[in-house]
Amino acid sequence: MRILFFAIVMLLTLRAVSQTQDDSTGTVASRIFLPSIDIGYVSPNSDLLGAGIKILTAIEYRLRNNNDFFLRLTYDTYASKYEFSQETTTTNTIEGTVQFSDLYLSPGYRFGDNKMRLMLTFMPGIKFYEFPTGSVDNSSIVIRQQSKSIFTTSALATFEYYFDSKSAFTLSLYHNQVWRDIDFWEDGRTAFGVSVGFITSLVEN
Repeated sequence: MRILFFAIVMLLTLRAVSQTQDDSTGTVASRIFLPSIDIGYVSPNSDLLGAGIKILTAIEYRLRNNNDFFLRLTYDTYASKYEFSQETTTTNTIEGTVQFSDLYLSPGYRFGDNKMRLMLTFMPGIKFYEFPTGSVDNSSIVIRQQSKSIFTTSALATFEYYFDSKSAFTLSLYHNQVWRDIDFWEDGRTAFGVSVGFITSLVEN
């Protein structure tokens, strides 16, 4: 459902900008950079969560074609193994895999207008996940998944190499922060990661 929502938002945005003209730089759609697709590795700073592979997708609107300020809508997803104690059951630990989905909307700034550029952004957003709870029912252990969401932020630095005026390979470093000591984050609320990817303009000028 969250992936469908993100896809609908992106499609509506593209439809709107593709119908708008800007005489100074061509179509507004030429400032839309999509897709931005990355694949990377995330390492939570928590004893309860394991590392995982992260997929990052984004749509970006640039005030100018290649640099300065931009607005970015980002959707990240990754799976992580968990293991923690559950006092309400007859077993000491609950193990499994949880799927995290992060949705961000943020401004940012891009330095340079050459082949090598640096993009920086600080992204507030919402992290969606399911948290397992255990109970005893007629001497059987029942594990239930509860859907939750929590406020999160991510600081992102991306190095870009442009092989033409509108397309680039990317290398990103990021730091994710959860701001409450609950669920998976009682012993550590940060995560670090690295990813490689590709970004290109929706249309040419």
